[in-house]
Amino acid sequence: MNIFHEIPSTKEYIDLRHRADLRTGTVTDAATALANSLFCVTLRDELSGLIGMGRIIGDGGCYYQIVDVIVNSDSQDHGSGGMVMRELVGYLDQHASETAEVLVISDLTGLKLYQEYGFKLVYPDFYGMVRKP
Repeated sequence: MNIFHEIPSTKEYIDLRHRADLRTGTVTDAATALANSLFCVTLRDELSGLIGMGRIIGDGGCYYQIVDVIVNSDSQDHGSGGMVMRELVGYLDQHASETAEVLVISDLTGLKLYQEYGFKLVYPDFYGMVRKP
């Protein structure tokens, strides 16, 4: 496995999300999302196929959010998620000020990984919400 600081192609991104049973949205939405990333990490196999990734989005000053930490199910037991997170946290350590807010939203299976990198649950002090357009 090789890790790169690069934005995957829109097709690779959609395919990876599809393989992970995540909502993909439109091609235009995916292309816009990728182009507006502050930082992106890809994890590729020996044939340069995309097997994992992670992105940081936000305003680059006050708020940063880790999103799209996705690893193919075949590669999840090989420390791939940790490889992606190390790169993302390394970027944040270099670019986010001490007063910046760094956020991540996780499903239950991802909690342990994020906690290993210093993220803490905010409940009951704060509640996350979502709104569909």
